[in-house]
Amino acid sequence: MIEQLTSYLPTSISGVIGYALLYLLGICFLSGADAGNMSKTFSWQFRVAAALRTPVLVFLVVPMSFVINVYRKIRTIWRARQRLQKDPKQAWEDHQGRVQTVIDDVTDWDKAGRKQKMRTARPNWSSMSTKLGSNKGDSHRINVGHLDHILEIDEANMTITCEPGVNMGDITNVLLPRKLALLCQVEMESLTIGGLSMGLGMETNSHVIGWFQETVEQFEIVTAENPPRALKVTRESDPDLFYSLPHSVGTLGFLTSVKVRLTRTMPYVRMKYIMTKTAQELQDTMTKLGEGIDEKAPEFLEATSYSKHTAVVQCGEMCEAPTGKDRKLINYINLWYKPFYFKHLEKLLDDGHDTYEEIIPLKHYYHRFTRSIFWEIEDMIPFSNHPLYRFFWGWLGAPEIGLLKLFQGPVIRKNSVYAHVVQESCMPVRRLAEGLDKFEEWWDIYPLLVFPLRTYDRGERSGFLNPHGKNLAPGDKNWGIWVDLAAYGVPKSVREGGTFDPKKIVREFHDWTEHVGGWCCYYTDLFCTRQEYRRMFDHTLWDKQRIRFNANSAFPEPFDKVRPEPGIVDLTAEEAAEEAAKK
Repeated sequence: MIEQLTSYLPTSISGVIGYALLYLLGICFLSGADAGNMSKTFSWQFRVAAALRTPVLVFLVVPMSFVINVYRKIRTIWRARQRLQKDPKQAWEDHQGRVQTVIDDVTDWDKAGRKQKMRTARPNWSSMSTKLGSNKGDSHRINVGHLDHILEIDEANMTITCEPGVNMGDITNVLLPRKLALLCQVEMESLTIGGLSMGLGMETNSHVIGWFQETVEQFEIVTAENPPRALKVTRESDPDLFYSLPHSVGTLGFLTSVKVRLTRTMPYVRMKYIMTKTAQELQDTMTKLGEGIDEKAPEFLEATSYSKHTAVVQCGEMCEAPTGKDRKLINYINLWYKPFYFKHLEKLLDDGHDTYEEIIPLKHYYHRFTRSIFWEIEDMIPFSNHPLYRFFWGWLGAPEIGLLKLFQGPVIRKNSVYAHVVQESCMPVRRLAEGLDKFEEWWDIYPLLVFPLRTYDRGERSGFLNPHGKNLAPGDKNWGIWVDLAAYGVPKSVREGGTFDPKKIVREFHDWTEHVGGWCCYYTDLFCTRQEYRRMFDHTLWDKQRIRFNANSAFPEPFDKVRPEPGIVDLTAEEAAEEAAKK
């Protein structure tokens, strides 16, 4: 009997690997069994897809993502070497050639009679939004995918100039060896500098420097004028256009390059964690640290809320390589076999610490949430934080967001709106405790991300994010602190086998955010009407630029670009009521 059993055991390394993969495959299928707890109101296709999601991710999406990331890293290093060997003038001439193809395409569209509004040819699945299905079918699509080069690193003036397709991973791979970083170095590696500049961009030093847009020195866009032209825009050359471009999501012109500020770096970040025990304590702590009350604001600041009452506030300062006893504080948080960063913080909270200090390598800190996609990966690969998975599979990294969306179909996309939440509210910091109550009432999802954001009041030149003089910091400041409170995950009602009404709840969420003087993040699903979107985001300055640059017939409005695809939710009644009110 024993001999028969041992005959099934592998006798070679390849056999051991094969058995291990079969075992992992079995675990993957078993981990998807929780799909059986789903309400039967979800389509059978969605429930089958939920049951199969883990093996598909582990054996297809994760390896494909690894290959893509390795390719990008090699390409970035090769291009960096080419740039050093090439005459800088040649790099700009090459860029001008790539821009000219965009100008030529826009010129052809203009000569053909402007029959359709223009969009980029980039597919929706490759963007960092919740949208999947294309809403570009009736548009004239312009190819800008070739605009993905780093053009110049100017250490004398501390700026970097990039084409819009360059992502954060490309930039850190080039800058950190030079002891440089973006002044607002965003943590997710696959986010592009174009999306951050013309859309939403924030980081843990945004309580000091503001949104990503505050670090932009120059935009270069191709306009839809007759004839089209490449136009470089700065605060000084054209302040009205300059302050209209952030959050315009490419509705005034095609972005072809952007120049942003850099900062000198140190190799490590000294972290201090503060554990809070009530929502009000978290609000007071973020207000005090964010506004710099009593003491200078920390260089980096964020929080992770693990329940309505408990959270870990994370304060950081860049530092040199530690010596002596401080060397024991070093934590390489992004090594593939380490627990995810958010799990590490949760353990510190559970262990009863009031405060805790450690030192993290700078690149590990910048990309602390890449491996776990914040904390979304545990919904997709439930055992992803298990030591065995981390050790044997974790070196492949996380699945790329674009590939995750590509492997969805329209049925899965629509059903996921009723089973999963990605929502963010940028609210005044003094409404944070109320926001935590609301988020638990609406979704009851944890952890929650808390990012403080300095937002400036420049009157009409505040652009889309206009505080209108409200919620500013005390002391006649022209800025205030808002916090991005973000929920990613499965609502409690769905986890317990029920359902929830996303249209009703997201519309309540939108109304509350507008009421307190905040803004919803538009890369999520917003179930609002056009006029509701315009009430939240101030289009006054943008409307004037649309006329100046002949863009009304050339590009859709921001709402048309960020609204969900047709068929996700039905807003017919709300839109009809809005139209009737105009008459």
